[in-house]
Amino acid sequence: MDERLRRLLAQRVEAYLRDVEEALEGADPRASWPAIRAWLLPLVAGWRSLLAQHSFGLHGRCRHCDRGLRRWHGRRTLCSVWRTAHAHLIGGWSGGGRR
Repeated sequence: MDERLRRLLAQRVEAYLRDVEEALEGADPRASWPAIRAWLLPLVAGWRSLLAQHSFGLHGRCRHCDRGLRRWHGRRTLCSVWRTAHAHLIGGWSGGGRR
């Protein structure tokens, strides 16, 4: 990916997340539910898309992350995307990421 495009994408995503965070933290207490909903629906869709890309393959490992790990067949580490999703959406993680 072109460095300039990567930087632009990162800036746009960070700005979006910052705006959502400010709205949800109550920067504008008059924010209506439809406005909050409009912020949250793309986040839900984004997480679902990311998790779909990291879905589990035949051996219970992430199909995306496992591409580079084929030579280590015994490695059973849970995908970092799923660990992050669990930590941020469910709350915490125990077990050190091992399945």
